[in-house]
Amino acid sequence: MSTVVLGCDRNQGNDSEWQNTVAKALEKEGHTVEKLSIAPGPFASYSYGENGENPHGKIGVYIMADSLVSVADLGLGNTGFKYAYFIIRGDLEDRPRMDSWADFNNNPIGRDSDCTSICDKIAGKTYPQMNEMPDVKAKCQVTFGLNPTEGANNLIKLMGGEGTSESSEKKSSTGSTIKEALKKAIGPWDGDVEVNLIGDTVYVNKIKDPSKTKLLLNEYTNVLYDSVTVTDVNPTTINVLTCEYKGYLLTLKDDALIKRFGKNPKKAELPKDTKSIKDAKLFLQREWNKIRRDDGRQVELKINGDTRFRTGIWARVYLPSFYIDDYMYITKTSSDEDGSNNWNTSLTLVDYPPSLSTEEEETEEETESKDSTDTNSSDTSTTEEATS
Repeated sequence: MSTVVLGCDRNQGNDSEWQNTVAKALEKEGHTVEKLSIAPGPFASYSYGENGENPHGKIGVYIMADSLVSVADLGLGNTGFKYAYFIIRGDLEDRPRMDSWADFNNNPIGRDSDCTSICDKIAGKTYPQMNEMPDVKAKCQVTFGLNPTEGANNLIKLMGGEGTSESSEKKSSTGSTIKEALKKAIGPWDGDVEVNLIGDTVYVNKIKDPSKTKLLLNEYTNVLYDSVTVTDVNPTTINVLTCEYKGYLLTLKDDALIKRFGKNPKKAELPKDTKSIKDAKLFLQREWNKIRRDDGRQVELKINGDTRFRTGIWARVYLPSFYIDDYMYITKTSSDEDGSNNWNTSLTLVDYPPSLSTEEEETEEETESKDSTDTNSSDTSTTEEATS
Protein backbone atom coordinates (compact mmCIF):
# COMPACT_ATOMS: atom_id res chain seq x y z
CA MET A 1 0.00 0.00 0.00
CA SER A 2 0.96 3.69 -0.21
CA THR A 3 2.16 6.40 2.11
CA VAL A 4 -0.56 9.05 2.26
CA VAL A 5 0.10 12.64 3.32
CA LEU A 6 -3.17 13.88 4.85
CA GLY A 7 -3.80 17.61 5.07
CA CYS A 8 -6.89 19.45 6.29
CA ASP A 9 -7.84 23.10 5.94
CA ARG A 10 -8.99 25.01 9.02
CA ASN A 11 -12.73 25.65 8.70
CA GLN A 12 -14.62 25.01 11.92
CA GLY A 13 -14.55 23.05 15.17
CA ASN A 14 -14.79 19.54 13.70
CA ASP A 15 -11.71 19.80 11.47
CA SER A 16 -9.91 17.23 13.63
CA GLU A 17 -12.86 14.85 13.38
CA TRP A 18 -12.64 15.01 9.60
CA GLN A 19 -8.91 14.40 9.54
CA ASN A 20 -9.01 11.58 12.09
CA THR A 21 -11.94 9.83 10.39
CA VAL A 22 -10.22 9.91 7.00
CA ALA A 23 -6.92 8.78 8.55
CA LYS A 24 -8.57 5.75 10.18
CA ALA A 25 -10.27 4.78 6.91
CA LEU A 26 -6.96 4.97 5.05
CA GLU A 27 -5.14 2.97 7.70
CA LYS A 28 -7.89 0.34 7.61
CA GLU A 29 -7.12 -0.05 3.90
CA GLY A 30 -3.47 -0.67 4.76
CA HIS A 31 -2.03 2.76 3.94
CA THR A 32 0.57 4.54 6.06
CA VAL A 33 -0.73 7.99 6.98
CA GLU A 34 1.26 11.16 7.69
CA LYS A 35 -1.11 13.70 9.25
CA LEU A 36 -0.22 17.35 8.78
CA SER A 37 -1.18 20.31 10.96
CA ILE A 38 -4.70 21.60 10.35
CA ALA A 39 -4.15 24.76 8.29
CA PRO A 40 -4.05 25.71 4.60
CA GLY A 41 -0.26 26.05 4.37
CA PRO A 42 1.28 22.71 5.41
CA PHE A 43 -0.23 20.62 2.59
CA ALA A 44 0.80 23.08 -0.13
CA SER A 45 4.30 23.38 1.33
CA TYR A 46 4.65 19.59 1.52
CA SER A 47 3.52 19.15 -2.08
CA TYR A 48 6.40 21.36 -3.24
CA GLY A 49 8.91 20.02 -0.70
CA GLU A 50 9.50 23.54 0.58
CA ASN A 51 10.58 22.60 4.10
CA GLY A 52 12.69 19.57 3.30
CA GLU A 53 9.75 17.18 2.97
CA ASN A 54 9.85 14.53 0.26
CA PRO A 55 6.46 14.21 -1.49
CA HIS A 56 7.80 12.01 -4.29
CA GLY A 57 6.19 8.59 -4.48
CA LYS A 58 3.52 9.56 -1.94
CA ILE A 59 -0.19 10.22 -2.32
CA GLY A 60 -1.60 13.55 -1.14
CA VAL A 61 -5.09 13.87 0.35
CA TYR A 62 -6.51 17.27 1.27
CA ILE A 63 -9.80 17.99 3.07
CA MET A 64 -11.14 21.45 2.28
CA ALA A 65 -14.07 23.75 1.54
CA ASP A 66 -14.95 24.33 -2.11
CA SER A 67 -11.94 26.01 -3.68
CA LEU A 68 -10.10 26.21 -6.99
CA VAL A 69 -6.45 27.06 -6.37
CA SER A 70 -5.47 23.79 -4.64
CA VAL A 71 -6.92 21.66 -7.44
CA ALA A 72 -5.17 23.85 -10.00
CA ASP A 73 -1.82 23.53 -8.20
CA LEU A 74 -2.01 19.75 -7.87
CA GLY A 75 -3.77 19.05 -11.16
CA LEU A 76 -1.92 21.45 -13.44
CA GLY A 77 1.21 22.45 -11.54
CA ASN A 78 4.54 20.75 -10.91
CA THR A 79 4.06 19.40 -7.39
CA GLY A 80 5.83 16.30 -6.14
CA PHE A 81 3.03 13.92 -5.15
CA LYS A 82 2.58 10.74 -7.15
CA TYR A 83 -1.16 11.45 -7.12
CA ALA A 84 -3.58 13.56 -5.08
CA TYR A 85 -7.20 13.48 -3.92
CA PHE A 86 -9.40 16.25 -2.58
CA ILE A 87 -12.42 15.84 -0.31
CA ILE A 88 -14.81 18.78 -0.53
CA ARG A 89 -16.76 19.35 2.68
CA GLY A 90 -20.53 19.73 2.45
CA ASP A 91 -21.11 20.46 6.14
CA LEU A 92 -19.90 24.07 6.34
CA GLU A 93 -22.65 26.53 7.25
CA ASP A 94 -20.81 29.42 5.63
CA ARG A 95 -20.62 27.60 2.27
CA PRO A 96 -24.31 27.43 1.20
CA ARG A 97 -23.33 26.85 -2.44
CA MET A 98 -21.74 23.49 -1.60
CA ASP A 99 -23.99 21.73 0.91
CA SER A 100 -25.49 18.95 -1.23
CA TRP A 101 -24.55 16.45 -3.92
CA ALA A 102 -26.50 18.55 -6.40
CA ASP A 103 -24.23 21.51 -5.57
CA PHE A 104 -21.10 19.37 -6.00
CA ASN A 105 -22.28 18.00 -9.33
CA ASN A 106 -23.68 21.22 -10.81
CA ASN A 107 -22.13 24.36 -9.28
CA PRO A 108 -19.20 25.89 -11.20
CA ILE A 109 -16.20 26.88 -9.07
CA GLY A 110 -14.97 30.45 -9.40
CA ARG A 111 -11.48 31.80 -8.91
CA ASP A 112 -10.07 32.21 -5.39
CA SER A 113 -8.44 35.51 -4.45
CA ASP A 114 -5.00 33.87 -4.51
CA CYS A 115 -5.48 32.24 -7.91
CA THR A 116 -2.81 32.84 -10.52
CA SER A 117 -2.99 32.18 -14.24
CA ILE A 118 -2.76 28.44 -13.50
CA CYS A 119 -6.45 28.59 -12.49
CA ASP A 120 -7.59 29.88 -15.88
CA LYS A 121 -8.00 26.43 -17.43
CA ILE A 122 -10.43 25.12 -14.80
CA ALA A 123 -12.15 28.28 -13.51
CA GLY A 124 -15.92 28.13 -14.04
CA LYS A 125 -16.07 24.33 -14.27
CA THR A 126 -17.76 21.95 -11.85
CA TYR A 127 -15.66 19.45 -9.92
CA PRO A 128 -16.95 16.49 -11.99
CA GLN A 129 -15.95 18.40 -15.14
CA MET A 130 -12.48 18.99 -13.71
CA ASN A 131 -12.21 15.28 -12.88
CA GLU A 132 -12.73 14.43 -16.56
CA MET A 133 -10.09 16.81 -17.91
CA PRO A 134 -7.12 14.69 -19.07
CA ASP A 135 -4.47 16.96 -17.50
CA VAL A 136 -6.25 16.99 -14.14
CA LYS A 137 -7.26 13.34 -14.25
CA ALA A 138 -3.61 12.35 -14.70
CA LYS A 139 -2.66 13.96 -11.40
CA CYS A 140 -5.65 14.27 -9.05
CA GLN A 141 -9.36 13.69 -8.45
CA VAL A 142 -12.01 15.43 -6.35
CA THR A 143 -14.79 13.87 -4.26
CA PHE A 144 -17.35 15.10 -1.74
CA GLY A 145 -18.85 14.33 1.67
CA LEU A 146 -21.66 15.73 3.79
CA ASN A 147 -19.93 14.43 6.92
CA PRO A 148 -16.54 12.90 7.85
CA THR A 149 -17.66 9.28 7.45
CA GLU A 150 -19.18 9.89 4.03
CA GLY A 151 -16.15 11.84 2.87
CA ALA A 152 -13.78 9.09 4.01
CA ASN A 153 -15.90 6.41 2.38
CA ASN A 154 -16.03 8.24 -0.95
CA LEU A 155 -12.27 8.77 -0.87
CA ILE A 156 -11.61 5.05 -0.32
CA LYS A 157 -13.89 4.15 -3.23
CA LEU A 158 -12.21 6.74 -5.45
CA MET A 159 -8.84 5.20 -4.58
CA GLY A 160 -10.09 1.80 -5.64
CA GLY A 161 -11.12 0.44 -2.24
CA GLU A 162 -14.43 -1.11 -1.34
CA GLY A 163 -15.79 1.53 1.02
CA THR A 164 -19.25 0.74 2.34
CA SER A 165 -21.88 -0.89 0.17
CA GLU A 166 -24.55 1.74 0.91
CA SER A 167 -24.69 4.68 -1.44
CA SER A 168 -23.46 7.87 0.18
CA GLU A 169 -26.18 9.82 -1.59
CA LYS A 170 -28.78 7.44 -0.15
CA LYS A 171 -27.30 7.72 3.35
CA SER A 172 -27.52 11.48 3.27
CA SER A 173 -31.06 11.70 1.91
CA THR A 174 -32.87 11.21 5.23
CA GLY A 175 -30.93 13.96 6.95
CA SER A 176 -31.84 16.42 4.23
CA THR A 177 -35.58 15.60 4.12
CA ILE A 178 -36.66 18.42 6.44
CA LYS A 179 -34.45 20.94 4.67
CA GLU A 180 -35.80 19.94 1.26
CA ALA A 181 -39.36 20.22 2.57
CA LEU A 182 -38.65 23.73 3.84
CA LYS A 183 -37.16 24.71 0.50
CA LYS A 184 -40.31 23.51 -1.23
CA ALA A 185 -42.55 25.37 1.22
CA ILE A 186 -40.82 28.73 0.80
CA GLY A 187 -40.43 28.33 -2.96
CA PRO A 188 -42.87 31.15 -3.87
CA TRP A 189 -40.85 33.56 -1.69
CA ASP A 190 -37.41 32.32 -2.69
CA GLY A 191 -35.14 35.36 -2.94
CA ASP A 192 -37.31 37.45 -0.60
CA VAL A 193 -36.94 35.56 2.67
CA GLU A 194 -34.39 33.67 4.72
CA VAL A 195 -35.17 30.67 6.90
CA ASN A 196 -33.41 30.12 10.22
CA LEU A 197 -33.66 26.93 12.24
CA ILE A 198 -33.04 27.99 15.85
CA GLY A 199 -33.38 25.18 18.37
CA ASP A 200 -36.54 23.35 17.29
CA THR A 201 -38.26 26.42 15.80
CA VAL A 202 -38.20 27.57 12.18
CA TYR A 203 -38.25 31.32 11.54
CA VAL A 204 -39.12 32.69 8.11
CA ASN A 205 -37.79 36.25 7.98
CA LYS A 206 -38.16 38.87 5.30
CA ILE A 207 -34.65 39.88 4.26
CA LYS A 208 -33.76 43.32 5.54
CA ASP A 209 -32.84 46.31 3.42
CA PRO A 210 -29.02 46.32 3.45
CA SER A 211 -28.81 50.07 2.97
CA LYS A 212 -30.15 50.56 6.51
CA THR A 213 -27.03 49.10 8.12
CA LYS A 214 -24.65 51.36 10.06
CA LEU A 215 -21.81 48.84 10.07
CA LEU A 216 -18.77 49.47 7.88
CA LEU A 217 -15.83 47.21 7.03
CA ASN A 218 -13.11 49.37 5.53
CA GLU A 219 -9.79 48.13 4.17
CA TYR A 220 -8.07 51.26 5.48
CA THR A 221 -9.57 51.46 8.97
CA ASN A 222 -10.84 48.36 10.76
CA VAL A 223 -10.01 45.40 8.47
CA LEU A 224 -6.78 43.45 9.04
CA TYR A 225 -5.59 43.44 5.43
CA ASP A 226 -3.50 40.23 5.56
CA SER A 227 -6.55 38.31 6.81
CA VAL A 228 -8.71 38.93 3.73
CA THR A 229 -9.64 35.95 1.55
CA VAL A 230 -12.08 36.41 -1.33
CA THR A 231 -13.85 33.73 -3.33
CA ASP A 232 -14.56 35.83 -6.37
CA VAL A 233 -17.67 35.82 -8.52
CA ASN A 234 -17.57 33.58 -11.57
CA PRO A 235 -16.75 35.69 -14.66
CA THR A 236 -19.71 34.12 -16.47
CA THR A 237 -22.24 35.19 -13.82
CA ILE A 238 -25.29 37.00 -15.17
CA ASN A 239 -24.79 40.75 -14.71
CA VAL A 240 -27.64 42.09 -16.85
CA LEU A 241 -31.15 40.73 -16.18
CA THR A 242 -34.19 41.84 -18.15
CA CYS A 243 -37.86 41.03 -18.55
CA GLU A 244 -40.58 42.50 -20.72
CA TYR A 245 -44.06 43.50 -19.55
CA LYS A 246 -46.63 44.90 -22.00
CA GLY A 247 -44.12 46.77 -24.10
CA TYR A 248 -41.85 47.85 -21.24
CA LEU A 249 -38.36 46.41 -20.91
CA LEU A 250 -37.28 46.20 -17.26
CA THR A 251 -33.57 45.87 -16.57
CA LEU A 252 -31.36 45.19 -13.57
CA LYS A 253 -27.58 45.34 -14.04
CA ASP A 254 -24.35 45.36 -12.06
CA ASP A 255 -22.11 48.03 -13.57
CA ALA A 256 -19.06 46.93 -11.57
CA LEU A 257 -19.23 43.37 -12.93
CA ILE A 258 -19.91 44.63 -16.44
CA LYS A 259 -16.79 46.79 -16.24
CA ARG A 260 -14.69 43.80 -15.12
CA PHE A 261 -16.05 41.01 -17.30
CA GLY A 262 -18.21 42.56 -20.01
CA LYS A 263 -21.95 42.02 -20.32
CA ASN A 264 -23.42 38.61 -19.49
CA PRO A 265 -27.13 39.17 -20.14
CA LYS A 266 -30.18 37.02 -19.49
CA LYS A 267 -33.85 37.60 -20.26
CA ALA A 268 -36.24 36.23 -17.65
CA GLU A 269 -39.72 35.02 -18.55
CA LEU A 270 -42.48 36.55 -16.44
CA PRO A 271 -44.98 34.20 -14.78
CA LYS A 272 -48.29 34.00 -16.61
CA ASP A 273 -50.18 35.44 -13.61
CA THR A 274 -48.21 38.75 -13.63
CA LYS A 275 -50.91 41.43 -13.40
CA SER A 276 -49.02 44.74 -13.16
CA ILE A 277 -45.69 46.38 -13.80
CA LYS A 278 -45.18 46.39 -10.02
CA ASP A 279 -45.50 42.59 -9.99
CA ALA A 280 -43.03 42.41 -12.88
CA LYS A 281 -40.50 44.54 -11.00
CA LEU A 282 -40.84 42.42 -7.87
CA PHE A 283 -40.36 39.26 -9.90
CA LEU A 284 -37.24 40.66 -11.59
CA GLN A 285 -35.78 41.69 -8.22
CA ARG A 286 -36.37 38.20 -6.79
CA GLU A 287 -34.60 36.61 -9.76
CA TRP A 288 -31.73 39.06 -9.35
CA ASN A 289 -31.48 38.24 -5.65
CA LYS A 290 -31.20 34.54 -6.49
CA ILE A 291 -28.30 35.23 -8.86
CA ARG A 292 -26.47 37.20 -6.17
CA ARG A 293 -27.13 34.42 -3.66
CA ASP A 294 -26.18 31.48 -5.86
CA ASP A 295 -23.29 33.00 -7.86
CA GLY A 296 -22.02 35.75 -5.61
CA ARG A 297 -18.77 36.30 -3.73
CA GLN A 298 -17.66 35.13 -0.31
CA VAL A 299 -15.29 37.14 1.86
CA GLU A 300 -13.44 35.96 4.94
CA LEU A 301 -11.60 38.56 7.02
CA LYS A 302 -10.63 39.68 10.50
CA ILE A 303 -11.18 42.98 12.28
CA ASN A 304 -10.20 44.34 15.66
CA GLY A 305 -12.62 42.84 18.18
CA ASP A 306 -16.10 44.30 17.74
CA THR A 307 -19.30 42.77 19.10
CA ARG A 308 -21.53 44.81 16.77
CA PHE A 309 -20.74 42.47 13.89
CA ARG A 310 -22.99 39.44 14.31
CA THR A 311 -24.34 36.61 12.21
CA GLY A 312 -27.48 37.46 10.29
CA ILE A 313 -26.94 41.17 9.63
CA TRP A 314 -25.65 43.33 6.78
CA ALA A 315 -22.47 45.42 6.63
CA ARG A 316 -21.10 47.85 4.09
CA VAL A 317 -17.83 46.39 2.78
CA TYR A 318 -15.18 48.59 1.19
CA LEU A 319 -12.19 46.56 -0.04
CA PRO A 320 -10.94 48.38 -3.16
CA SER A 321 -7.90 46.11 -3.49
CA PHE A 322 -10.36 43.24 -4.08
CA TYR A 323 -12.84 45.18 -6.27
CA ILE A 324 -15.48 45.18 -3.51
CA ASP A 325 -17.61 48.19 -2.58
CA ASP A 326 -20.95 46.72 -1.67
CA TYR A 327 -23.34 45.57 1.04
CA MET A 328 -22.63 42.02 2.22
CA TYR A 329 -24.38 39.67 4.62
CA ILE A 330 -22.59 38.14 7.61
CA THR A 331 -23.03 34.35 7.78
CA LYS A 332 -20.43 33.44 10.39
CA THR A 333 -18.52 35.13 13.22
CA SER A 334 -15.97 34.06 15.82
CA SER A 335 -13.53 35.78 18.17
CA ASP A 336 -10.03 34.94 19.34
CA GLU A 337 -6.82 36.44 20.66
CA ASP A 338 -3.61 36.59 18.65
CA GLY A 339 -0.09 36.05 19.96
CA SER A 340 0.06 39.63 21.23
CA ASN A 341 -3.16 39.25 23.25
CA ASN A 342 -5.09 41.38 20.76
CA TRP A 343 -8.76 40.50 20.46
CA ASN A 344 -9.88 39.88 16.88
CA THR A 345 -13.24 39.09 15.31
CA SER A 346 -13.36 36.78 12.26
CA LEU A 347 -16.19 37.29 9.78
CA THR A 348 -17.53 35.42 6.77
CA LEU A 349 -19.72 37.45 4.41
CA VAL A 350 -21.66 36.71 1.21
CA ASP A 351 -23.40 38.88 -1.37
CA TYR A 352 -26.89 37.73 -0.39
CA PRO A 353 -28.36 35.66 2.45
CA PRO A 354 -28.72 31.90 1.89
CA SER A 355 -32.27 30.58 1.69
CA LEU A 356 -31.79 28.23 4.61
CA SER A 357 -29.34 28.74 7.46
CA THR A 358 -28.84 27.29 10.93
CA GLU A 359 -27.84 29.40 13.92
CA GLU A 360 -27.40 28.47 17.55
CA GLU A 361 -29.32 31.45 18.82
CA GLU A 362 -31.49 34.21 17.44
CA THR A 363 -29.96 37.65 17.48
CA GLU A 364 -31.85 40.87 18.05
CA GLU A 365 -31.24 41.80 14.42
CA GLU A 366 -32.80 38.54 13.24
CA THR A 367 -35.90 39.10 15.37
CA GLU A 368 -36.33 42.59 13.92
CA SER A 369 -35.96 41.25 10.39
CA LYS A 370 -39.38 39.57 10.59
CA ASP A 371 -40.96 42.99 10.01
CA SER A 372 -38.30 44.50 7.76
CA THR A 373 -38.69 46.08 4.34
CA ASP A 374 -37.82 44.95 0.86
CA THR A 375 -34.17 44.32 0.00
CA ASN A 376 -32.55 46.85 -2.35
CA SER A 377 -29.36 46.30 -4.33
CA SER A 378 -26.84 49.12 -3.85
CA ASP A 379 -24.60 48.42 -6.80
CA THR A 380 -27.23 47.69 -9.39
CA SER A 381 -29.37 50.00 -11.45
CA THR A 382 -32.95 49.43 -12.59
CA THR A 383 -34.28 50.88 -15.82
CA GLU A 384 -37.69 50.83 -17.43
CA GLU A 385 -37.90 51.35 -21.18
CA ALA A 386 -40.74 51.23 -23.68
CA THR A 387 -40.14 48.70 -26.44
CA SER A 388 -41.29 49.15 -29.98
